[in-house]
Amino acid sequence: MIKVFKSEAGKEQVLRSYNELLDAWGTEFQELDVETPYGTTHCITAGEPELPPLLLLHGVGDNSAVMWLLNMKELSRHFYCIAVDTLGGPGKSVPGEKFHKRTFDQVDWINKVADGLKLEQFCVAGVSNGAYMAFNYTVNGPGRVLRAVCMEGGMVTAPIKSMIHTLMMMFPEILIPTSSNLLRAARKLSSPASGLFDKHPEVGEHLVLLMKSHNQQAMFAHKLQPYEQEKAVTFRDQLYFLLGDYKLEQKQEQKQELTRTLDTGGFRYTVIPDAGHGVNHEQPERVNRELVAFLKGSEGSESI
Repeated sequence: MIKVFKSEAGKEQVLRSYNELLDAWGTEFQELDVETPYGTTHCITAGEPELPPLLLLHGVGDNSAVMWLLNMKELSRHFYCIAVDTLGGPGKSVPGEKFHKRTFDQVDWINKVADGLKLEQFCVAGVSNGAYMAFNYTVNGPGRVLRAVCMEGGMVTAPIKSMIHTLMMMFPEILIPTSSNLLRAARKLSSPASGLFDKHPEVGEHLVLLMKSHNQQAMFAHKLQPYEQEKAVTFRDQLYFLLGDYKLEQKQEQKQELTRTLDTGGFRYTVIPDAGHGVNHEQPERVNRELVAFLKGSEGSESI
């Protein structure tokens, strides 16, 4: 069985902080577990069940509690939100024996989660790796997605290159993983103009705790499926991409490649000022407006 946390003490710290962040969401929520062939998937719901369902997917090294801290209060006014803790991520989901790179199927896993929640059709949104999952499920899934918003990610054209770029963004701080160095690494991914970690120090504190405690090898079962333009463009009207305008030096090539791919495929996207990789944290009001507008049928504002 894959070990998600490096130690039990680290796991306890993370889950204690996770619960504190949930209490800071500013809206009512419920936690539930969905059993799938790949393990127990933890979900957090907010909003009235009669509202349109919205599946929310977080990034590779975080969890639902921190990812949607600044968005859930507003989004749950418009949608029945279901925030999913990714299997292998540092949240409350628990991988099972079939969560292995030889047997794990990410699209089938999302299907099984939707089945367990009795969702026939729904919208989906994700950030970073969650954006990739939202895109990949929309394009390769069974047609259950009505609309999808991919923030700071989406299609992957070169999986190995993408992984190297991500690792390079954390250097050299990751070599000496003190709390101050890890916070500095987290700050590098966000636009200095957003003031994210000064306005919301709890976000930085939780991310540092995750970087210290999470066994990132637990995510290796999630194999990336390379982008196929011919297949993807048939879903063009269902997809919308949000990007931050802040380009870290090590991330410029990756971001330029994504925008070229979006332009070539004719996909709709918006570049949000004063935001970096944590776009939904850095500019939550703008991101909330974009999500609501597009998912409810508008085109999204100020598209580029």
